[in-house]
Amino acid sequence: MDKHARIMLLLLAVLLILGQAADSHGAQSSAQRPDAGTLVTLIRGNSFREADKLAATLLADPALDMQTMAVCGLAVLKAGRIKEAEALFNKVISRSAGISEAHLGLGRIARIRNDRDEAISHFRRAVSSSGFYEEALRQLWRVTWDRGFVSELLEVRKLAEERFGRESKPLPSWITNGLAQVEGLAGKRLFEMEGSFERLEVPLAIIDPRLRIRMIAFKLNGKGEYPFDIDSASADFMTVSPLLAEELGLSLTGSSTASGVGTATAAVRFSMLDRVELGGITFRNVPVMVSDIHPFRGLKKGLIGTALLKRFNVTIDVDAEVMDLYPIERPELLAANIDRAAIAADVPLYLYDATTVEASLAGAPAALYILDSAAATNLVDRVFFEEYIKPKLDPARIVSAGIRGAGGAQQVNQVNGLSIGLGPLVFEGQTVHEFPMEGLNEIGGRYLAGLLGNPLLWPYRVHMDFRAGRLILEKRPM
Repeated sequence: MDKHARIMLLLLAVLLILGQAADSHGAQSSAQRPDAGTLVTLIRGNSFREADKLAATLLADPALDMQTMAVCGLAVLKAGRIKEAEALFNKVISRSAGISEAHLGLGRIARIRNDRDEAISHFRRAVSSSGFYEEALRQLWRVTWDRGFVSELLEVRKLAEERFGRESKPLPSWITNGLAQVEGLAGKRLFEMEGSFERLEVPLAIIDPRLRIRMIAFKLNGKGEYPFDIDSASADFMTVSPLLAEELGLSLTGSSTASGVGTATAAVRFSMLDRVELGGITFRNVPVMVSDIHPFRGLKKGLIGTALLKRFNVTIDVDAEVMDLYPIERPELLAANIDRAAIAADVPLYLYDATTVEASLAGAPAALYILDSAAATNLVDRVFFEEYIKPKLDPARIVSAGIRGAGGAQQVNQVNGLSIGLGPLVFEGQTVHEFPMEGLNEIGGRYLAGLLGNPLLWPYRVHMDFRAGRLILEKRPM
């Protein structure tokens, strides 16, 4: 798993938080198109909006070759238009099944839809790409890590050694750090879940009412119970504070320095928990991050992220102070707990590592936003704000304000009283902070226009259907 992606998603969450042608014809066509090479450069340089604009120009050519169309599909996908990109990839595959960039795109879409097996199949075929082999391997490592078979991870290591070796490059840190975590676990499975249930009711707790972060308690390694923030903007399964790691006697591997929201950096290391218990279920062989982020200092606590949540279907009801977990393979159990007549919004829920939704902010074009259960406010990308929102505002409404992230305090521009549209549901009077998303978008490998926090969630019973990919907000009885 890419440690930098995990770290940056974590830090933001705690806020408040051409390629190789498959046939000779495709290769010749790409070589004859200087714009195709420019498109690859833009995508690899994380210039997602510029790449999307160039792709639109290239796609207007009715004689466009399949190789270039596949790369255009990557640009469209990274800009956030999933269905449009999928149609392009399927068209390419129907005409030339071996084009690796199309498989890279379809693999990423499978991950977005929580389909590990489909994703792995496509990523293995994408590794042959000359322009995007590193992204293909990084995505393959992540999804193989998520599935958890250590034997498969060792197979991916061999594949990566051969592919990076061809370019005379060493294995990247996102593989070496992971290998250090799983040392001695050959033949075992990470995140192995034991226990059967139809509905697991988990009490919610809250420590700091100002942040509105909801917490649940886990029993770790057979010892005491410890509080964990529910953080849907974190890509990882579980992160623990250094004090908690010390109390549990964890052996630490690897090292990194993380930076994100706030003015300071945080040290990060990695470890493994033998057993994580929640109610009647137990996870064994659980990799964890150990991070010295600002909200952890002096506390024995942690946070859970999307990698844990997406193994279930989930209902969070802050008024009832309970989170219900349902087996993901039994979607009818979640459905039976929803009053369909009381639904305020039922919208797609995507997994760009973190939970993500499409929304419209202050009349701006619809775009993708991180959905963050641990954030007490909303963020909008600085460039997006400058282009679509600021020109319509009275300058007097833009004021300086402080936000606090994992790295401490940070000053940003704030606007109050904006609307946010989520499907048919419109939230009026929302506070939004202008925030530079370049770093987070670069690490995630896609463009997101901002982040939406729990002020949009907690007024409702929140249902996250990770099987069907739906976010359902249900009105509570009056």
